[in-house]
Amino acid sequence: MPEEPPAVSCENSLWQRIAGYQVGIIPCPLYLVGVICLAAFVASGNVPSDLCIMAVLLPVCASTLAEVGYRIPLLRSIGGAVILNTFLPSALVFYKIMPTVMVNSITTFYKQSNFLYLFVAAVVVGSIFAMDRKTLLTNIFKIFSPLAISSLAATAVGLVVGAAFGLEWRHTLFFILVPIMAGGLGEGAIPLAIGYASFMHTSQSEIIGDILPIVAMANVCAVVTAGMLNALGQRRPTFSGGGGLVIGSKDNDLDAADTGVLFISDILSPAIAGLSLLTLYAVSVAIERYVKLPAPLIMLILAIFIKILKIVPPTIESGARWVCRFFSAVCTYPLIFTVGVVLTPWKPLVEAFSPAICITIFATVLTLAAAGFLVARTCHMYPIETAIIAVCHAGSGGAGDVAILTAGRRLNLMATAQVSTKIGGFVTVTLALLCFSHFY
Repeated sequence: MPEEPPAVSCENSLWQRIAGYQVGIIPCPLYLVGVICLAAFVASGNVPSDLCIMAVLLPVCASTLAEVGYRIPLLRSIGGAVILNTFLPSALVFYKIMPTVMVNSITTFYKQSNFLYLFVAAVVVGSIFAMDRKTLLTNIFKIFSPLAISSLAATAVGLVVGAAFGLEWRHTLFFILVPIMAGGLGEGAIPLAIGYASFMHTSQSEIIGDILPIVAMANVCAVVTAGMLNALGQRRPTFSGGGGLVIGSKDNDLDAADTGVLFISDILSPAIAGLSLLTLYAVSVAIERYVKLPAPLIMLILAIFIKILKIVPPTIESGARWVCRFFSAVCTYPLIFTVGVVLTPWKPLVEAFSPAICITIFATVLTLAAAGFLVARTCHMYPIETAIIAVCHAGSGGAGDVAILTAGRRLNLMATAQVSTKIGGFVTVTLALLCFSHFY
């Protein structure tokens, strides 16, 4: 009689099956240990806010919501993982369902670590340094025409839809459409509110309170639209460049579909590249104190010029590619979850749900996407990618771009999206303030 297989083989087989299952990117055993640790910290009434603990707890929370978002059929098609990680934490905080000690810990960590700008420096500057120089220039210069056309079309449609609901055109233009395309809250809506308040001789906080729901709602629509565009690209591959923006161009090596392991020939190159990215951010913060421009915009401009002038050595380019891919794969959902807890206001978002405002915002964002999609071929660009970049013009800054591009599965286009958001927003705010005094 043949011998029975040893019992340990069955046990190993079961353990291998459990260990092989992942929640997000976390292997199941590690995920379960992380959940137990989180429960123990909450039960003790003290959730540490240091980097080591947050590096475990944030991925556990974010991976849970991402896994749920991926498994709900309809929600999955419109970026469910991003939507849940962005807005469900905000609701849990507002309704006091998330433990206060956990909220306080995440807030403290976010403010002390400046997690968002670390991610933006790694992904935006890293993708610029890692990108082929010719592709970078082509992407930047080619995106301006579709972006300008999309913005003008969205403004026209927004004014028409607002008028159809009885909204006064000046209010629609300056307090709905401009905030949508201002480039986010801190670098767009707040400077806009300060300018409006100085012209109207009123409180800045009152105007910010009016603008904040518009920015939040526009970001929701942009995330959903990006998810829908990605679904369209999967059904109609001829519309999609698979992460590439310009037709026939040697595209960014950080392809959206590339999930392979990046070989590191020199272990020091990612460390040197990471230090270079952070140094560039430090330089941008220093310049911000003397120039009235936000540090992320300064950093974006400096990174582009450094790349154009061929100052970046090949070793740093290689290391920057690794740093960018690491942060994209590991930190995206934890960052979105953190932003949902700390920066996404649930009450203003709910207050924006009036039919007239909602439909006007949705029509504006949808027109950005549609116009970008329609003019893409004439600019020798892929329609899906062009539409997603145009939609980023309605995002809430760097965090909005992360959410939009993640929903659209095009995070490799972060550098071009930042051009759309930061430079597009800067131009929008500048023109709006120049025109505002003539109408109010």
